[in-house]
Amino acid sequence: MTVMQCKNLQRLNSYYKYCCNKFSTQHLSDFPKTFNAKEAEHEWYQIWKNNDYFTIKDNEKEALKMLLPPPNVTGTLHLGHALTVVIQDILARWYRMKGHPVIWIPAFDHAGIATQMMVEKHLFKTKGINKSTMGKDQFLSFVWKWKNEKQNIMKSQLETLGASLDWSREYFTMSKNHNIAVIEALVMLNKRNLLYRRKDLINWSPTLCSTISDIEVERVYLTKKTQFQVPGYKRMVTFGEIAHIAYPVKDSKHEIIVATTRPETVFGDVAIAVHPDDERYAKYIGRQVWHALRETYIPVISDPLVDREYGTGAIKVTPAHDPLDYQIAMNHQLEIIEVIDEHGNITETGKLFKGLPRFIAREKVLNELSNKGLLKSISDHNMYVPLCSRSHDVVEYLLKEQWFIKCEDMARKAIQAVKQSHLKIIPNSYEDSWYNYLNNIRDWCISRQIWWGHPIPAYYVTVEGKTEWIISRTKDDAKTFVQNKYGRDIKLYKDQDVLDTWFSSAILPFAVMGWPKKSEDFEKYYPLTLMETGSDILFFWVARMVMLGLELTNCIPFNEVLLHGLLCDTYGKKMSKTTGNIVSPENIINGITLNDLVAQMKESYNAGLVSESALKRMLSANKRQFPNGIPEHGTDALRMTLCSHNIKKQHIKFDIMEFQTSKFFLNKIWQASKYILLMTGEQVYQKPTNMTIIDQWILSRLSLMINEVNDSFSQRDFHQVVASMKQFLYYEFCDYYLESTKWGYKDEDTDIHISHTYSLRKCLEAFLRISAPIIPYLSDDLYKKLSNKFPEFVSIPSLMEGQYPMPEQFNEWRDISLDERINEVINIILKIRAIMGNASKKLNPEGNYYYRLCVYVLIH
Repeated sequence: MTVMQCKNLQRLNSYYKYCCNKFSTQHLSDFPKTFNAKEAEHEWYQIWKNNDYFTIKDNEKEALKMLLPPPNVTGTLHLGHALTVVIQDILARWYRMKGHPVIWIPAFDHAGIATQMMVEKHLFKTKGINKSTMGKDQFLSFVWKWKNEKQNIMKSQLETLGASLDWSREYFTMSKNHNIAVIEALVMLNKRNLLYRRKDLINWSPTLCSTISDIEVERVYLTKKTQFQVPGYKRMVTFGEIAHIAYPVKDSKHEIIVATTRPETVFGDVAIAVHPDDERYAKYIGRQVWHALRETYIPVISDPLVDREYGTGAIKVTPAHDPLDYQIAMNHQLEIIEVIDEHGNITETGKLFKGLPRFIAREKVLNELSNKGLLKSISDHNMYVPLCSRSHDVVEYLLKEQWFIKCEDMARKAIQAVKQSHLKIIPNSYEDSWYNYLNNIRDWCISRQIWWGHPIPAYYVTVEGKTEWIISRTKDDAKTFVQNKYGRDIKLYKDQDVLDTWFSSAILPFAVMGWPKKSEDFEKYYPLTLMETGSDILFFWVARMVMLGLELTNCIPFNEVLLHGLLCDTYGKKMSKTTGNIVSPENIINGITLNDLVAQMKESYNAGLVSESALKRMLSANKRQFPNGIPEHGTDALRMTLCSHNIKKQHIKFDIMEFQTSKFFLNKIWQASKYILLMTGEQVYQKPTNMTIIDQWILSRLSLMINEVNDSFSQRDFHQVVASMKQFLYYEFCDYYLESTKWGYKDEDTDIHISHTYSLRKCLEAFLRISAPIIPYLSDDLYKKLSNKFPEFVSIPSLMEGQYPMPEQFNEWRDISLDERINEVINIILKIRAIMGNASKKLNPEGNYYYRLCVYVLIH
């Protein structure tokens, strides 16, 4: 530090106490001390709606076209939904402020299986009745009532989050218009020979009594004996074990030992299979073995599909309940015996075990085999248990006649769309998964045996013992076709199954635009610009939207897929109802005590929305995460926190303290605004002819920040947007620049006053516009209040009508060499700060004053 700078320190020290005293005694009578988030949020959302900001305003610029991934009408929104909403809303607001037309459509999904399950649980818990007691019509009437209630709650939640959705286009996947689109899609697929009906081995959930698709099966891998709670069983069921069972060879003293994890299916065994090159069993191929429980002989066959390393190398072939066994049976034209029924119970082929639940029958079968001396051993075994992602029941493989969609050709087109860059997947690390899944895709079973959903437009007649199926838009059309072919006396029947929910969701990008009609919306706004959603439904939903979009409209349904990772709690566990660690966005926004949080969870339990075991997990998880409840943070703090993480990572870790940090940042903006109003309210605002170095520097940093923010938005790196905003406001504007201006205003040089006033207000005005997409409530509220006092603030009802700061508008201020010089000074200041920090206890409370004086003197 130079001698002159030391003298300046001494000279300015006397001013410091006077200045601080001035700040503490002056009051801004009409400017609130703090931001009232709750009041502002309600008021501003109504202003936005009343001013019709959410509807599309067409112009010559390219439109941003988005669809909100439709939340299920099973319950209410959680933080995972909030993340999707906030990301899309930020983009919508950014594009609008840049002058682009924006169409953002709200949709809600009927969620066939999930909603039906939830309603059934609710009815049983609250009324003690089930759907079979009510009957189909009464049950569906109750589901519609449930849907309306939940949809209204979720709509209110979306508004609370600040979602600038075009509510005039609100859409539901069981609406009349959507049903027309669903039927047309199936009719088109049928005409192109992509829809077929066949008896095949499918995934069956005994709890749901319905088929589920491959991607609704969760594979839980085990390395040892493990117990699971299976729906419908009072006791835990053991998995992770393999039983070794002996099959005596006919006319021989030898026996073949077979290893199986499914001893309950032995009544469906029709052969023993070995690999043709397995020398251990070569001499037995073509012979027969005794099946003691069926009391018959079954053949020993060879098939290259057998894994010689699995178990003993010999497997029992049970084609009705195992995909591999079914394929082997087809190769050898073997008999197929069904052992387990739709409810997960043993069929009459199980003889004495008929009617027993499959896993209870497992124990009894093992006991019977042991009594006969045929059970050689039971040991731990590496395996996977297929679980239904909806019911958490163990999936059973059953032979059923169902409707399927051929996927191979459609999948090939979807692969090419990404390879040829027609479809951009962000982050691109998911491209390999995309190719791998679609290259190995199986045909899609779309039949579901539930009541809540789109009926499959399929009809059938039986003539001379043969059944013919007809896919038709209406029953009358089907009837006309049948009568023309077989005569008027033929009886027509309707398929009772409904469609897989994911099918009706897969056509949303074009159905919401009026398809199959060539409507004005379809012509103007299809395909969409962007589909933003969770990475966990890349194959459930995104791949299927792309396949059906290409097939039915000959067009990619959107140009870009933005995938965010899974939201996890403080401990890194995925947030889910099963785990019991989900968090409601309202509890973050409004705050809640631990007692009220407990009461909230118990209310869900009493309504039948969560099980007793889930309630216990939720109580435990919430007590651990929020021992003192959750403080009130407001919507803007929630929004800022959610997008302050790198959403492109596979897992996004949530910590309640981050919301508090965001709230402090918002308060920093508010307090900085009060300071600027206080210091510049009576000053002349004009572009200075002689600008101070510190003012040049802060405007250079403002220019850099605006450039970084726009680049980060373009790259969909929202965490970098927040980081740039914080770097500028926290560390550069408030920590250094603002502190320096306190002393600048004590100088008698009016040029310094003009320079500071211009720069302070320029930075604040631009910053409020920059931050509007992220924190819209605070930005709008502050801007409106300040526009009444600062003429350079544009007089508009809302920043949604404002222009977003673009780099070219601020390039004149960018000075890289000045940034580098000031950065050297800041490094000196940081060293002084460290010294002051270490000595603060020894000095006195005024020790920090000298640090602030150093800021001013060094930078000037």
